[in-house]
Formats: sequence, structure tokens, C-alpha cells
Amino acid sequence: MKTISPNLDIRPATTTINELSHLVIGGCDTVDLVSQFGSPLWVVDEDTIRLAAKACFDGLSTYPDIRVCYAGKAFLCTAMCKLIQELNLSLDVVSGGELFTALQAGFPADRIFMHGNNKSAHEIRAAVKAGVTIVADNCFELDLIATIAREENAQVHVLLRVTPGVEPETHQYIKTGQNDSKFGLPLDSVPEAVKKCLSLKDVITLKGLHAHIGSQTHKIEPYLAIVDILADAYLQIKNEFGISLPSFDVGGGLGIAYTEADKPMSIELWAELIANKTKAAFTERKLALPQLAIEPGRCIVGTAGVSLYKAGHMKTLPDGAQYLSLDGGMADNPRPITYQAKYTAAIASRMDSVKRENPISLVGKYCESGDIIVKETDISAQPGDIIAIFGTGAYNYSMSSNYNRTGRPACVLVKDGQAETIIERETLEDLIKHDRIPARFLTKARQ
Repeated sequence: MKTISPNLDIRPATTTINELSHLVIGGCDTVDLVSQFGSPLWVVDEDTIRLAAKACFDGLSTYPDIRVCYAGKAFLCTAMCKLIQELNLSLDVVSGGELFTALQAGFPADRIFMHGNNKSAHEIRAAVKAGVTIVADNCFELDLIATIAREENAQVHVLLRVTPGVEPETHQYIKTGQNDSKFGLPLDSVPEAVKKCLSLKDVITLKGLHAHIGSQTHKIEPYLAIVDILADAYLQIKNEFGISLPSFDVGGGLGIAYTEADKPMSIELWAELIANKTKAAFTERKLALPQLAIEPGRCIVGTAGVSLYKAGHMKTLPDGAQYLSLDGGMADNPRPITYQAKYTAAIASRMDSVKRENPISLVGKYCESGDIIVKETDISAQPGDIIAIFGTGAYNYSMSSNYNRTGRPACVLVKDGQAETIIERETLEDLIKHDRIPARFLTKARQ
């Protein structure tokens, strides 16, 4: 198994090719996986996740007090909760559903952090009753937390989300740290929010500040800028209010390689540079070192995931362009049509196939012209092939839908030649189980 930082490689760490020229992940022949579990199929490699988590801890190892908090929005199910619990990760959730999933899986509440820019009263109450830390987005939310905490006779740990005014080089839709972001408190509003927390100290304990600038970033400079900006805020808070906040959360967002052109930095180096910068920034300002938290999501699970499809119809257009239709598409991977995301494909059933001279586009089965999974690849795919799309562990299942009334695929976790279902395939019956027909239609039918 490769020991390279998982986010630098397009393929899972356990990837091999067997004597049949089939793609093998986690010791499992992917052609056999499709035969056993059907297609489309999400495959998640456990060892790649383990390597990514270890890289985070290794990178932070020189810092005295650390927390690695997995961003559940990347991919979350009860089995994933169990795995990250075993790996000693904390968990970042952003909805009542993600919180419920974690609690149902038995994930420790004191390692859960509840995010979101518009948490409902129901979601806040669930978080308060469970005893999780809440990352407050605004002063209105602080008042709501306090009201609910008093009703529940609870003391709530709170982080304040700050908008640092830092913009990474990534897609506009996944930037979150710029000044006009819908997330967080502007820097000049932080003193007001701290003052409010202190006025509500009977039910709110302010633990620190949090920032998150976006997703799929490749460069370290924006993170180093966050550290300095927030360290200045900690100094201001100490000078103005006389308190030293014990927690410091710089968020996540480190990217992965989806194609050969992608060159993210390694997970370990990213974490190490953040740790070193935090030590320097707080020491320079004569501040006590707080607990340092990072929130990786995509770089933990993205490379671990592979989508498997069966190739169907092929067509050649008048201009010579060729399309090969797969049995999935934008409902199980909406990122290409949403973000123009690019992926790398392989023929899982014929890994020894030669490259084609004229490119072919792998397209989905859904009723949108933009449902193109990979545009112009050089793999020599044909109808009947099993096609692998790499790097689909993050934001594929979590953003999937039932568009065109199609059931979501199954997901299997693979390790040491064993594959186990962690998410069942949705059936046709699942698609209509929440449908209801008004009584007046049923009455007419009986007349």
C-alpha cells in the first residue's frame, strides 16, 4: 500500500491491478463488486481514510493541544461515524440530520461541533440537549441558544464563526471566507458578539473563534493569513475583555487531486505549517497557546471514494464527437454540472486497454444536457465496460438526489479483500414511500 499523502494521488492508496487486468481497491476486484452489489456503486477504501487521518495528526504533532475535526458534510453515514470515532477524530455537523446520524451511531457528543448559518430552534434544541459544542454564526443565534439553554437548564459551549476576509483560489460557489459571505460574523462585529456571550455567561461558555474560507484549496497562504487575522482578534479580546479564549479553529478545505493537473499540498505539510504558524503568531502576541483545531473533510475521504458505472449506449455526432452513456450521472455526482468539476476515469474491467486517439465524453443518463461526468477522456471505453471515476468520496453521496425519480446507489466499504454495504441501494418502493394521494382523488376513483 502506498504511503504518499492520499490527497496527492488520484486513486485510493490500496489501488492495484490483478491478473485479469481488473481494477482492485481495498483488495476487492471492482468487476466483482459490480456483479455482487450492482451499479452505479460507490466504493470507499477504508485504508485511504486511515492514512489521511494519520497524516493530519502527524502534521500537528509538534503542537501541544490539537483537535482534528472531520467535516461530515463531505460524506456521512453511521458507518463513517464509527470509523472516524475509532480514528480519534471529532466531528463537524451542519444540520439536524447529520447530528441525528452521529448520535444514532453512538458518536461522543463532546466531540461533535454543530455548524450552520441558519440553525432552526429545533436543531439548536437537539444540539443543546445532546451537549455538543455550537459554532454560532451571528448574534441573533446567540440569543436563541441562550433562550433554549435556559429552557433546558443547560450550559452550552460556543465558538464564534468569523468571516476573515480571505479568499482562496477555488470555485466562487465554494468560497466562504470573503467579506460578502453568507457565513459568520464580520471581523468588526466580533467584540459585540463576545460582549453578548459574556452577558449570557449563565448559559453560554465562549470557547473561541472559528473561521473557514472555502473548499478544494491547494495553497497554504490563505490559511496562514487566517491565523494572523484571528490571532489579532484574540489579542483584541484579551485587551478589551481580559479573557484568554482556550480554543482556536482554522477550519478545513484542503483539496485533493482529481486530475493530473491538480497539485494540492500534502495533508501532513498543510497541518504542520498551520501548527507552526499558530505557535509563532500567539507567541509573538504574548498569548497563551490555545487548543488548535482543523476541520478536514474532502482530503480525508475524497480520494478514498470511487464510483463504478456500467457503460451503455455509444453515439457519434455529425462533427465526429463521441458520447458514451453511463448508468448514473448527475443524480449521484452533481459536481460537474454544479461546479464544472473535472474527474479522471479508467476502464475498471480492462485496465490494460490502450488509449484512444480521438477523445470520448462520458455522459450521464439524466435529462440535462449538462449531465457530463467526464468531458473528452482518452480511455478506449466501449458499451458493456465497467467504468471507474476516481475521487468521488466527498460531496457525491452527500449531494446526491432522486432526480428523474431514480434511487441513490449503494455504498460499500472495502478493506483487506472484504466489502460490506454501509448504505443500501434505494429501491423503487423507497422512491414512493413518502408519497401521499389526496383523499378526493381516491374518492373519485371509487365512484
